[in-house]
Amino acid sequence: MAKSVKQSSKAASKPVRKRRSKQLRRFKAVSKKISRSRKQLKRLVRRKNRQFQRRVQRTKKRLFVRNTPKRGKKPARKSAASAKTAKNKAKKPARPQSQVRATYPLRSLILLMLISAVAGLMAGHQLRGHGYADFFSSNKKAEAPGRITSYGPRQSDSQFSTYPTWAQNFATAADGQPDPRYWNIFQGEPPNDNQEAQYYTADRKNVYIQHGALSLTATHGAQPKGYQYASGRIDTEGKLSFLYGRIDVTAKLPSGVGTWPAIWLLPNNTKYQDLGSSNDPIRYINGGEMDMAEAVGFNPNIVYGVVHTRTDLKNPDRIGAFNQVTVPGNDTGYNQYTVLWTPSTITYEVNGTPFFSYARQTGADYTTWPFDQPFYLILNLAMGGNWGGEDIAQFPGNGIDNSVLPASLDIKSIYYYTYIGSQAK
Repeated sequence: MAKSVKQSSKAASKPVRKRRSKQLRRFKAVSKKISRSRKQLKRLVRRKNRQFQRRVQRTKKRLFVRNTPKRGKKPARKSAASAKTAKNKAKKPARPQSQVRATYPLRSLILLMLISAVAGLMAGHQLRGHGYADFFSSNKKAEAPGRITSYGPRQSDSQFSTYPTWAQNFATAADGQPDPRYWNIFQGEPPNDNQEAQYYTADRKNVYIQHGALSLTATHGAQPKGYQYASGRIDTEGKLSFLYGRIDVTAKLPSGVGTWPAIWLLPNNTKYQDLGSSNDPIRYINGGEMDMAEAVGFNPNIVYGVVHTRTDLKNPDRIGAFNQVTVPGNDTGYNQYTVLWTPSTITYEVNGTPFFSYARQTGADYTTWPFDQPFYLILNLAMGGNWGGEDIAQFPGNGIDNSVLPASLDIKSIYYYTYIGSQAK
């Protein structure tokens, strides 16, 4: 069917619109989405800011606004609107106690911090006054060269560090056996020719920390190789050694005939021992020995301090230089046994009182002064032997009173103070 003239003219007068490309339409749509997202984000930020500002204002009111009027001024009269608001608030149910948060004024917090700081300073002053180091500080380098590993009682001798540089406080240690980082537990026959009657074991009946002390305990019973007694011996050989210094050992000695406790030191190397004959069973004495506390049960309340050197071999009984001191109740209470070791002297003390000193002579060599090398510490309880078992008249055979067993050497603490000599100023 043909079109009319009127229709044709109308169609001809209408402009032709070009169709947009597909990419352009997609770009426009994405732009609109981005614009809407920006507007939503701005509205969200403004809303969050308003919420934050309201929280800040409420926090300020809780911290700083006073609930009581100033002294001397009458409280302002509340308006009708304020009274209505207060009435509405009063109608609201109270919050459960578990949801109420305690708030404190900043001034109270500052005052509490100041009180805590003052209390800490006073506690530290009291600790220092009783001879203990500051918890948060270590010794000065001028007082104790090397890294400080522990804290303990203060000592006043200027030749040694003020506070200990190594310590073992068994009074606060957990039950168990001694720290293997520092201690070896000796096992087997006695490593000497003293004819001792005990066999050393690592059994907890013989070596154990309990009741605030390290106990080296002697017991009666069959042991390997025909021994009839067991006991404990520990040492720091190969793990910890000392070259000069002060060593304090707080100990309670055993009682009973046949016991032979000792707190002593031997050299950590064999440089002087190797100078002796290989056939000599006691050539170890060339390196020296320090017996800072030694006792025998048949002579109660007597403690010996002994220094052994090669010159002992000139004596038939091999007795070294020594002295003895009476310590009443040494088997019922703890006493402090001390060695003060410098490059020129060795001094033994009990509870701070010297009772024996050994001095280096001018021009001395290793035969009289082998104490210029590191030594390690030994703690042990022997039984019987050629000294501890001398009372064979009362106890025939081995000189041991079996009725006193078990008996123990109890150690409460050990403190080592480094020798610093002229550095102490």
